[in-house]
Amino acid sequence: MTTVSKTKFLEFKFAKTQAGHDWFYVKRTNDSSKHDSAVVITTLVKIKDEYNFLFLKTKRPPIYEENKAKYCIESPAGLIGDNDCEENLSECAKKELLEETGLVAETFYTELLNSSTSAGLSSETLSYVTAIVEDYKIIQEPVSDGGIIIERFFVPMKEIREFLRSNNNEDCSIASATVCGIFFALDRILI
Repeated sequence: MTTVSKTKFLEFKFAKTQAGHDWFYVKRTNDSSKHDSAVVITTLVKIKDEYNFLFLKTKRPPIYEENKAKYCIESPAGLIGDNDCEENLSECAKKELLEETGLVAETFYTELLNSSTSAGLSSETLSYVTAIVEDYKIIQEPVSDGGIIIERFFVPMKEIREFLRSNNNEDCSIASATVCGIFFALDRILI
């Protein structure tokens, strides 16, 4: 493999296919054989005896600049080991949940490891975690991630399917990682 270009977080590379053709792809610079590139944290928060999914409404330049949607619906997430190469999945999930939401979860479940985001485009792999917050209490002011996160909101668990259907429109892109995480989280707490 050959690196064509590199930034702080990404490398643009190419390698030869088995047929000898050049294949261009993107690699996360924090990639390690010890862990996945990133963690997606599907968060269930108990409010008034009812579990709710916590979502982030974001403005992602690749989505709006290419006229795919005005905003994106996502779960909290973060790069594993981007600042501390010794950071593990659990440490990253706890840190990112606190940074992006101000919340601390009592329970974390590791759901899926080594999930490819787009094997033809990137070597990025994700770990999926479900976080259960029993005591809804903001511990610290959440970050906006450079203005990317524009809103945090809740959807009651029993309304999640209708929420996904109703946001299937040109204004909104729902991250596939978020949908995958919902699938696993629904098994954790019965509706």
